[in-house]
Amino acid sequence: MRFNSQHFTLGAFAVVAGLFWFYYSEYQDKAEEYRSLKLQYEEQVAINTTQQERIQQLHERDAKSLQKLANAKSKLDELSDTLRTNVKRVYIKAECPVSETAAPTGVDGSRPARLAKDAEQDYVRLLGELETLEAQFLGLRDWAKIEC
Repeated sequence: MRFNSQHFTLGAFAVVAGLFWFYYSEYQDKAEEYRSLKLQYEEQVAINTTQQERIQQLHERDAKSLQKLANAKSKLDELSDTLRTNVKRVYIKAECPVSETAAPTGVDGSRPARLAKDAEQDYVRLLGELETLEAQFLGLRDWAKIEC
């Protein structure tokens, strides 16, 4: 049998068709892999966007809490300064038992009792600690509401 141009053309066509089929299947595999990676990328972008929004919200809440804490600290500093300079005084609301005997004339029972200087400083310090603890508790509560 002679090898003629028809056989050569048919053989060349078969080789080209085989190569085309091979490269097309490779292209399909790459296209499917690309779609899968693109979907994963879009999901990751959405997750990152959500996380950034949450971080921003937490940052805003943190700034708000810190501002409240700074305001409370400045009020306490102001109170401490006014107590130190005797502009204001801290009085104790107390009821003393009234004795049946008359009070001596030199004792003024109508004036309220006043804290000692060291007790005033402790009072201011305790108020500051109370404000700090309250701010920490409220911040933790807000964080738990957001996260849980």
